[in-house]
Amino acid sequence: MTNEEIDKELSKIEELDLILSKLKDEFSKSLSSQITIENIYDALYLELKEKYNFEHPTQLWDIDADFEKLKKILSNFDFKTVLFPVETSRNLIPKDYLVGYKISIKLKNLKWRIHKYDLDPFPSNPHAHLIDSNIKMDLTNGKCYKRKKYTHTISKKELLKIREKAQINFELPPLKFN
Repeated sequence: MTNEEIDKELSKIEELDLILSKLKDEFSKSLSSQITIENIYDALYLELKEKYNFEHPTQLWDIDADFEKLKKILSNFDFKTVLFPVETSRNLIPKDYLVGYKISIKLKNLKWRIHKYDLDPFPSNPHAHLIDSNIKMDLTNGKCYKRKKYTHTISKKELLKIREKAQINFELPPLKFN
């Protein structure tokens, strides 16, 4: 990924972040309730996941949207769904299916998250998610993917730093450099 492409992605993320903030203010006012940006984000994900075939909430950052379009999508959303989630016991679901075991790693101002029990084994098991960009990294070779399409490879040095920090909590797949 070139610097220009990265700047374009960051600009798109910043634009959506501003829209989410405006939506938060709009719905907090109209519903006379404290709505957070996270509530707006969750509501949009719930409303759009089937339409766009989302595999993960971070894919919301990939849509082309404007304030009015998203406001209309949420106009009939029942915010009780995200304001008052139903709590259940963790014992209802076998531990192997939970994503509750995770680690966040910050490297060069980028935040990666690794889930020990991620349900999706692509591109490696486990793999790293670049927070807020819907990019997954194969922890065996540093190759990065967006919607299962190869985008770029991080340097071997950066991959080794991420793996070193992650090995405190996780057993990682073996390295496979070409």
